Amino acid sequence: MKDKEMFPKIKGRVLFHEPLFKHTTFRIGGLCGIWAQPRNEEDLKKIVMFAKSKGKKIVIIGRGSNILPSDKGFDGIAIHIGAGCFDEARFVGSRLIAGAGVALNRLINLACKRGLKGLEGLAGIPGTVGGAIFMNSSYRGRISDCLEEVRAMDLNDGAVITIKRKNLKFGYRHSNLRGYIILSATLRLKRASPQALLKQRDRLLAIKTKKQPLGCFSAGCVFKNPDGGTSAAWYIEKSNLKGKRIGDAQISERHANFIVNLKNARQRDVMRLISFAKKRVKAKFGVDLVPEIVVI
Repeated sequence: MKDKEMFPKIKGRVLFHEPLFKHTTFRIGGLCGIWAQPRNEEDLKKIVMFAKSKGKKIVIIGRGSNILPSDKGFDGIAIHIGAGCFDEARFVGSRLIAGAGVALNRLINLACKRGLKGLEGLAGIPGTVGGAIFMNSSYRGRISDCLEEVRAMDLNDGAVITIKRKNLKFGYRHSNLRGYIILSATLRLKRASPQALLKQRDRLLAIKTKKQPLGCFSAGCVFKNPDGGTSAAWYIEKSNLKGKRIGDAQISERHANFIVNLKNARQRDVMRLISFAKKRVKAKFGVDLVPEIVVI
């Protein structure tokens, strides 16, 4: 009640004691203390400053993929980047300026239809532009390959800065953007045939649809691929773990690096399954699998 009375007025939507499972692709998660949907940078700064003054933790959520919230909930502020200016995209010549909350697949479609090459290799990756940049998403290419600059807000003081590509550092599922909230990005693309780009997009989507459980509740790939070129999915499959189930959490029978929520899975079920898979792969191959999903 105290938070409700003291929380700053913003143009966006604010909900208290909001179930997180409604906002994650895993459909898992307890109540969140405060769920805030800023519509502009002013809204966002008010939220960041409120959190800092009250010592509250912040978690940034786009489309809710790649995260596993606790069944006990999150006693902090979940900031949903996906409304207002954060969901806008525009073209300036061959450059694409996109808000952090724009769905990555929507952006890919816009670019392909416009005849701009560079994003089509990311087709089928769930999530938003901001999440993709933060994690340096990749499939047949990396989003960092066509990134020119990022606008971001410092979580310490709410200051907004522009970070040029030369000052951005990326690795496998990693960037140097921790401590910042990505606001928007400028992507530099190349001219190409719209028909060819759409064909390439459709081909990659068909491959993913065939190999991955895209119609199921999941967070996406669970583990990072180990060094050496062999995928995490291969190690898990060769450990005979496809279909392994704990509660309503199951290692997908279609793709071994996915854990799916069959109906009412809990975070604890998923965590036990992750631990089981790690131990089995370690015992059989001596390989340490590292989760890439973010546990809240």
